[in-house]
Amino acid sequence: MTRLQRCAIVSLSVLAACVVNSGSNQSNNPDAGKYDDYYSEKGGSSGGGTTDGGSGGGSTATPTPHAVSSTKGVKPKISKLVGKREPVPGGNKPRPTKPPAPIEGLVFDGVVPTNAGVGSVVEILGSGFGAKPGDVIVTVGGKRQKVVAVAADHLLFKVDAKADGPIAIVRGGRPVGRVKAGAAAPVRSIKSDVVFHVIASDSNFGKPRTDPTHGLVANVYNIGKEVTELPAFDSLGEPIATYAVDSLDIAAGQFSGAFKSKDAEVKEWFAIHFKGSINISEAGTYNFCLAAGDGAQLYLDENLVVDNDGVHDTTEKCENVAVEPGEYKVDVLYFQAAAGEAGLQLSWAKDGGAKAIIPKENLFPPEDVATMARK
Repeated sequence: MTRLQRCAIVSLSVLAACVVNSGSNQSNNPDAGKYDDYYSEKGGSSGGGTTDGGSGGGSTATPTPHAVSSTKGVKPKISKLVGKREPVPGGNKPRPTKPPAPIEGLVFDGVVPTNAGVGSVVEILGSGFGAKPGDVIVTVGGKRQKVVAVAADHLLFKVDAKADGPIAIVRGGRPVGRVKAGAAAPVRSIKSDVVFHVIASDSNFGKPRTDPTHGLVANVYNIGKEVTELPAFDSLGEPIATYAVDSLDIAAGQFSGAFKSKDAEVKEWFAIHFKGSINISEAGTYNFCLAAGDGAQLYLDENLVVDNDGVHDTTEKCENVAVEPGEYKVDVLYFQAAAGEAGLQLSWAKDGGAKAIIPKENLFPPEDVATMARK
């Protein structure tokens, strides 16, 4: 074999190897490059592994944040969504309930939200609250609050301007049911370790949440360091507070208040995960818009729909999506960087119509909201 022949064979071998290696980096998956999976909030892996048990329920998983930076890959485009659940008729969703305790001594299972604006309706979960609002007293920081409703598994009270501090509950009257001889008397009063914080009404996060049967509920986290994009929520530890909104309409402006717990207070470098579901009764092309300062992302049924990540003043980004009727799981991830302009608004327009904030009537809190309650 001549030297020329040997060189030709070597050249052909190298060329073939290059072609094989080039092909090995390509996927046959038509969805390759799309970011449709979730990561567990407690450190799960990708691949759609959620623990919420349905599209309309509250999830204990957090969608993976995807920054707008070109270094993070191609921005996903969602062209059509088909609901995993049928739409809720009439826009009113029945509340999951649990049977009351046999002897109705006070039982405290948690409170949500723990941070709210003046005039907000706050929910205490538990039992033994009585048959009417006058049967129970709720104080926050020693200040009596107005109880507006009681049920077998929860009560509602309305926040006043002085509602700041530990929550205490006192049951008046006689307990329902009979106590067996020798049994301990039912609990009549409970002082919780949960510290409630009222957000001033002049803060852009101080808008009251008035309807616990609608809207979204959120966990608030302390980032604790400077970031330039949405952090990995599973690295942030336990939330410091919960927050709730009728609709996602937090006007742009300076955040003059703070999110607080008994152990932490944050005015900047915090992240919020809003959870719930959206009810869409009519098919159409919906233009979903997310205005945020700093960064935010909107997910519907685990699909990244609007990516508005990064550090910036309030900026709006919109995406058109063809949507079939259904109830869709909603996750909105948001973070606030250094003290400055903050805000977050979620709006839509159908089939080229006028844009408007998505109303509370189309939003439901997560079905597992009890797992978010602070106790």
